[in-house]
Amino acid sequence: MKAKDTLTIVKQALDDEISSLIHFRENLDPSVKECVELILKSKGKVIVTGVGKSGDIAKKISHTLSSTGTSAYFLHPTDASHGDSGIVGPDDVVLAIGKSGESEELNYILPTLRKIGAKIVGITANNKSKLAELSDIVIITPVLKEACPLDLAPTSSTTIALVLGDAIAVALMELKEFKADDFALYHPAGRLGKRLSLYLSDVMRKGDRNASIPTHANLEVILKEITEKGIGATGVVDGKGNLVGLITDYDIRKYLTKHTLSPNVTAKEMMNPNPNSFQPNEKAYDVLIKMEGRERPISVAPVVDENGVFVGMISLHDLLQKGL
Repeated sequence: MKAKDTLTIVKQALDDEISSLIHFRENLDPSVKECVELILKSKGKVIVTGVGKSGDIAKKISHTLSSTGTSAYFLHPTDASHGDSGIVGPDDVVLAIGKSGESEELNYILPTLRKIGAKIVGITANNKSKLAELSDIVIITPVLKEACPLDLAPTSSTTIALVLGDAIAVALMELKEFKADDFALYHPAGRLGKRLSLYLSDVMRKGDRNASIPTHANLEVILKEITEKGIGATGVVDGKGNLVGLITDYDIRKYLTKHTLSPNVTAKEMMNPNPNSFQPNEKAYDVLIKMEGRERPISVAPVVDENGVFVGMISLHDLLQKGL
């Protein structure tokens, strides 16, 4: 018998899971709406539980809910049987996941959680199971066929449970009007979080790190400030601290192509009087895109407040170093 091509096997597994997902979507249990509304009205948190592969899916669902504005925790049934059920409160909603609905470890803890006062939402493919019997709301997740050639290993069934968890999280996000700024609050360290939450005021060089000189500064002062501050440029300010120009390494080279270098040349003579500038309340990622997106990208730019006062300097290097 000729062995099947590897890609053919992979495609068949994908087709089996996709077919089961489509079947689940077309026969979506209306109890999903009850589940979402129950969580939305709840004053407590969501406890997600399951054993084996369902437990792995439960962990992922709890993380997705938590990161999108719904407080959630994963509770392992065995741990719950040995004291961890104390994390469950009377206002909580429990999502209990089990394809067969007959897992002894899972079903053993549900009566206790109900006595505490939590509402149980059972997610199972078996509407006549013990899990369904113990649940306040039952969401049936029919599976056409596991992708496993033996129709045994949890594949299509865990995919359906995972997708259902994602869908519940998304529904709650929309109904709670969860915004990008809320997402950033829960993801301060990730790239997405940084792009949403970091402002120029968080990144710019300010105070003693900010390169700044008066309009009458001579060549020695200009070069010393640029060198000491190490950003390749310096802002030029008037007597009130307002930005009136910028001198970069490029401006110095440009000046030299047209003039004889004199130690008495002033910042006012050498500066670019109309530099691109930004404000401290602009998002750092937006500024990065603007700096890189120009026909001639700029590597450094001054930051001014609403009154034109020079408050900092931002460099492309600093922005990229933040992982944006």
